[in-house]
Amino acid sequence: MRSANAPWRISLTAFVALFLATPKLAHAYVDPGTGSMLWQIMAAAAIGSLFYVRRVFTWMRNHCVFQSCRATGYLFATLFALIASPLMVMLFSRHPLPRFNDIFLIGIILTAYLFTWDSALYLLAIGVGVTAWLLPPAGSFAISGADAWFRLLSFAAVSMLAITIITRLKSRRPQVEPSSRPELLSHSATAGAD
Repeated sequence: MRSANAPWRISLTAFVALFLATPKLAHAYVDPGTGSMLWQIMAAAAIGSLFYVRRVFTWMRNHCVFQSCRATGYLFATLFALIASPLMVMLFSRHPLPRFNDIFLIGIILTAYLFTWDSALYLLAIGVGVTAWLLPPAGSFAISGADAWFRLLSFAAVSMLAITIITRLKSRRPQVEPSSRPELLSHSATAGAD
C-alpha cells in the first residue's frame, strides 16, 4: 500500500537532486602549493620507477637477443624517447616551461648510469631535436631568439657534463664479480650452517 505522502517525497527528492546538480559559482580558496606538490609526487614516482627498469632490461639481455650492455642501452634510450617525446609535445607544445627538457635530462642521466655513454649521447641527440621542435617558433626546427638558443645550448651542455661525470665515476668503481671472491662464498656457506 502506498502512502499519501509518496508523491510529495518523490517531488522533494527530485527538487533536491536538481538543486545539487546545478553548478554554482565557487568563491573558494585553492592552495597554490597543492598543484606543485602533486606534480612533485608524480615526478618522484615516475623517476623512482625508472630505477627498476634495469631489472627488466637485464632480464631481456639475459633471455633475448640483446647480449651487450650497449645494445640494451640503445633499446632503453629509444623506448624512453618514444615515451617522452610525445609526452613533451603534448604537454609543452603551446607554452614550454623554463625547464621542460628536464624529462630528457632524467633519461640521459639514467641511460648513462645504467648503460653506456654512447646510448646517452644518442638520447641527447633526440632530446635536442625535440627541444628545437618545441622552442619558438613551435612546430619547426627554426630557433629564433637568444633565449631559445641559450635554453638549447645549456640543456646540451648540462647533459654532456652529466654524461662525462657519470662515465668517469663508473670507470673508477671497481667491478668485482661475486664468483671471483671465494672468501665471500665460503663465509656465506658457513654462516648458513650456524
